[in-house]
Amino acid sequence: MSANDKPKLRPIEAFPVEHDGRRLVVLRDALRWTDNSVVVSPTLIPILQRLTGKNTVVDIQAEFARATGQILPSEALNGVIAKLDEALLLDNERFQQYRDQLVREFRESPVRPAAHAGASYPDEPAELAAMLNEHLAAAGVGPAGAAPSAGQLAGLIAPHIDLRRGGPSFARAYRQLHGRDDIELFVILGTCHLPMRHRFGGLRKDYATPFGTAQTDRDALESLAAELPFGFFDDEWAHRSEHSIEFQTVWLQHIFGGNLKARIAPVLVGSFHEFSEAGASPLGDPQVAGFTQALRKLVEARRGKVCVIAGVDFAHIGGRFGDEEAMDEARRSRLERDDRAMLDTILSCDAEMFQCNIAADKDARRICGYPAIYTLLAALRPAAARFLDYAQSHEPETNSVVSFGSAAFYR
Repeated sequence: MSANDKPKLRPIEAFPVEHDGRRLVVLRDALRWTDNSVVVSPTLIPILQRLTGKNTVVDIQAEFARATGQILPSEALNGVIAKLDEALLLDNERFQQYRDQLVREFRESPVRPAAHAGASYPDEPAELAAMLNEHLAAAGVGPAGAAPSAGQLAGLIAPHIDLRRGGPSFARAYRQLHGRDDIELFVILGTCHLPMRHRFGGLRKDYATPFGTAQTDRDALESLAAELPFGFFDDEWAHRSEHSIEFQTVWLQHIFGGNLKARIAPVLVGSFHEFSEAGASPLGDPQVAGFTQALRKLVEARRGKVCVIAGVDFAHIGGRFGDEEAMDEARRSRLERDDRAMLDTILSCDAEMFQCNIAADKDARRICGYPAIYTLLAALRPAAARFLDYAQSHEPETNSVVSFGSAAFYR
């Protein structure tokens, strides 16, 4: 790195961690082009804030000295920059070549490869099946036998937290599908954790997992696209690294014994943030109104042979999400109280009642499944619902909590 170079940091997420009694900060790619992360001391934050692409190395050293009264040696600064560059967290030619190669490979592939096998869950089919069966057993539902029914199943809410932490909650949701060979199409509404051009984005590629390839119903996706006032396939790239649909696909394949005859329609759902801020119904937005109507039309045309699955989590609070409050037992109890009040509105099957609950505190708990849950309720208009599970994942090392659960909906 020369003295005249102007390094630029790409969009990153930063969250605090503790290790051996030391407070550190983890940096990772906010846009998920790479899974790389860098751990730095909080004292380096002033340096990171100056990596704007407008400051030379000399400028950064001078500004650091003015702000802190300390000298920043060139060797130390270049070491930080090299570490970020190696992790592909700098916006430079090296990253751009890497990004362009990823885009080419994804576009040319006939399938969407399993992005999280071997990391979030085992990549060996036998080991993966054993893990999921353990979750079924832990949930007290077992791998065989019919699940109780309150009517004709129309939809499910299942988590998208990693398969290990969310195991029993996943199991209680997917147990409802045992023996349901009459279902021909699973429309999977996945929470999108990346920015999207539109509210909804379909993917026409088949989904690969360690269990094999789940076939995508392109006709269903095209029928949805034909009804919409926006480019339904403009956000296909967002599917590449998104886990919220991949995890549902893994469970679908497993619950049908590795022989999933039904097809899937993978759809990512983007942010509804402005609706919670304004307290306005999402149905006032042409994209939301158009998609919910198109999905309802598709479900009705298939005459009860469609199940809509929302891959969602609930609250995200604590250190990883910018909160300083201690996530102690009392705080987690209050979180459960608030989450269960929200669940009551979901189980009422009333999309607008759920929307009012979210808007009441402007989505203070960061319910990442809010858009997909609202979409499911507004499109299906279920006649009844059944609570299946609620749980929290507490990370003491980051002082953070993610809550999640599952529910079934009936016509």
